[in-house]
Amino acid sequence: MHAPLLILPGRNNSGPQHWQTLWQARRPDALRLEPSNWSEPELGDWMLALELAMKASPAPPMLVAHSMGCLLSICWASQHHAKFPIAGMFLVAPPNYNREGFPASFSKVPQTPVPYPTLVISSTNDPYCPIDVAKKLAASWKAGFVSVGERGHIATEPGNGSWDEGWHLLKAFAAGIRVQID
Repeated sequence: MHAPLLILPGRNNSGPQHWQTLWQARRPDALRLEPSNWSEPELGDWMLALELAMKASPAPPMLVAHSMGCLLSICWASQHHAKFPIAGMFLVAPPNYNREGFPASFSKVPQTPVPYPTLVISSTNDPYCPIDVAKKLAASWKAGFVSVGERGHIATEPGNGSWDEGWHLLKAFAAGIRVQID
């Protein structure tokens, strides 16, 4: 089965040098989340934007989420799994939503098994989520888990660039669930 990529950036979107933007450019059929407000995220707004993107997808997509996009994916899966099928969820650098100052509407993320094949990727020095918290989240979602070592928030930090290591992880994950992304 071929699955289009559905890019779900985190707060403030992913800029032109972010790996998500670079990956989107690799795939002419890739879709991208477009909420009305990137800087002050509200879960309802982001859920509506995801619904519109899902309706625009010609086939069940592979969600490629970063940071708050990961939390959106989990919330979406818990509420809409019967209505909108998803090929798989590739969740990179989920943030610790229990920390002080986190957007309130994103603070009630389910910690229950996800009904789709899911892989969580995390860094050992992510300033927004300690590795042990990321492992616990993955376990609660019954997701696979991969640590990529010291990569910060796996965004535009020096050395990440197009994050080819991540692209290879995505391709391996997709192959493992019999989904073609190339």
